Amino acid sequence: MSWFCLIHGSTQNPSGWDLLRPELEALGHKSIAVDLPTDTPEASAVAYARSIVKALPADSSEVAVVAHSASGIFLPLVAAQRPLRRMIFLAAAIPKVGFSFLDQFQAEPDMLHGDWIGKDPTNDDAIAMKFLFHDCPANIARWALSTRRLMFAKQAIVEKCPLEVWPNVPASYIVCQDDRTFSSEWSRRASLERLGAKPLEIPGGHCPHVSRPAELARVLAALAP
Repeated sequence: MSWFCLIHGSTQNPSGWDLLRPELEALGHKSIAVDLPTDTPEASAVAYARSIVKALPADSSEVAVVAHSASGIFLPLVAAQRPLRRMIFLAAAIPKVGFSFLDQFQAEPDMLHGDWIGKDPTNDDAIAMKFLFHDCPANIARWALSTRRLMFAKQAIVEKCPLEVWPNVPASYIVCQDDRTFSSEWSRRASLERLGAKPLEIPGGHCPHVSRPAELARVLAALAP
């Protein structure tokens, strides 16, 4: 049995994991979905990481942390603060020591799909359906729209990654082959270059925890058996 700590991205609240959690439980695992602050754009990435660490089960060193989308920025900072079993980047940003997320994007503009840049799916159903939930059954997509919430971590985006060295923790990357936000090509390259790991690939869009939770649960369980 493993613990999975699930960290939502910048456009969903923790309820976005509600379809995945029972699938993990059915495979014999426990999970917790962390609620990140949304009203502190001045907070550093370290502050976000501290809020994640506080939510982790204190009695378990077998925690695999899954960070979706923009919350990949915080993941290695969590690993720098406490022991983890594995870091799992799910269609996520990967920090680069000495660079900010903004620096990375300016150097590698293919990180994100061009037509996604500047879009806010949290207040526009059509944008959310096009970029986040396009591969969901209609009833699931309607529910998914209710999980939207904007987390604008402005300071964490513009500050340089505060790590001096990358944490010595196993790391995996999951690429979503039809992701319309993060480029799958960039994700494959960044996983190899920064994590030293060939990424795992699953079909579908940016939110597989919504569109294919059973399949994602099996992938996660195999990463942290």
